Amino acid sequence: MSLSALRILRRAGTTTTTRTTARRRSSLLSSLIASSSSVERIRRKGLLSASRMTTTTTRIPLTKVNASSSSSTSERTTKPPSTIKYGYVDTHAHLEMILEKLDTKYEHWIDSVREKESEKLYSLESILTIGCKPENWRKVEHFLQFEEVYGAFGVHPLNANAFEENTFSSTISDGLKALHKKYPRKMKAIGECGLDYYVCQDPDVANAKEWVCPVDCREHQQFVFKEQILLAKEMNLPLVVHARDAGDGDAESDCLDIMRKHCDAAQKIHVHCFTGTTAFAQELLQSFPNLKLGFTGVCTFKNGSNVREVVRMTDLNRILLETDGPFMAPVPFRGRVAEPSMVPQIAEIIATVKKSTVEDVFEVRRENTREVYGI
Repeated sequence: MSLSALRILRRAGTTTTTRTTARRRSSLLSSLIASSSSVERIRRKGLLSASRMTTTTTRIPLTKVNASSSSSTSERTTKPPSTIKYGYVDTHAHLEMILEKLDTKYEHWIDSVREKESEKLYSLESILTIGCKPENWRKVEHFLQFEEVYGAFGVHPLNANAFEENTFSSTISDGLKALHKKYPRKMKAIGECGLDYYVCQDPDVANAKEWVCPVDCREHQQFVFKEQILLAKEMNLPLVVHARDAGDGDAESDCLDIMRKHCDAAQKIHVHCFTGTTAFAQELLQSFPNLKLGFTGVCTFKNGSNVREVVRMTDLNRILLETDGPFMAPVPFRGRVAEPSMVPQIAEIIATVKKSTVEDVFEVRRENTREVYGI
């Protein structure tokens, strides 16, 4: 046999071996992906590079989390290193309270989160922090200098008594409009606003609480809620709703009545930290097609079966992930300060209840956040 012929045979044999190996690797890769822990197994087997892991299982385009992303000169860039991951958003948190309880600065905290998530397949991408009254709007405003932080501003129902009907326009409406003019890209919503009949703070006694909200207090909450609905429509901004019942159904009923009367059918609405009844959830979802329910660490609690039932009956494309930090840290972090990097634990329990995968929850919830807030 000639030398040239021998070389041809060798090359053919090498090609055959390579193709056989590729088919075996492809078969093994497919079987691994089919399992619930596929991505971690793929990583351990070394069959897929980190830059391809998420794109292999993607149905909705995943978020590129890139430190070199363009940002305005007035913002600080603290985005994670350039890589493709499952980006997630904490759609409701109180950063000023979180950092106060943790006794740290935002820069130090976000650096610790980036380090903690550096080897994981998900990464905190953005945070919507909430200003609940004019006194803390400026504190919340401070965080808007950071690229990944956005804000919602309004009057929480437990702060409603501080504002009289004849002064609401000058103190609240004008203030919120001024904030939006100053931060048109960063102010993403009006709220949180709504009704809270579970606890009423007596303005005459510091830190006093009552289990039944007085009627006059309820009427004042209703007025401030209605005014913020109208303002959100005027400013073309989403509405963040707080609805907490005392167990008698009054808050849920009143909330529905006010929203049906004053909200536009197509209005973008986030009913945050949902802990209400399944009937209330169904009425909200049926009445407002662009409304989404936010679920917190409560859905991981042992006594959170009612919330998990609402999760079970709610379509994935109507759910948002949030912590409402510093409150209600999810299992296994009970007793600690809830903060945005705990969102994955909430995603895991939602995936379990929905008999889905965490990857699916991250993907669809991320798209839901874009639909409501544009982030």
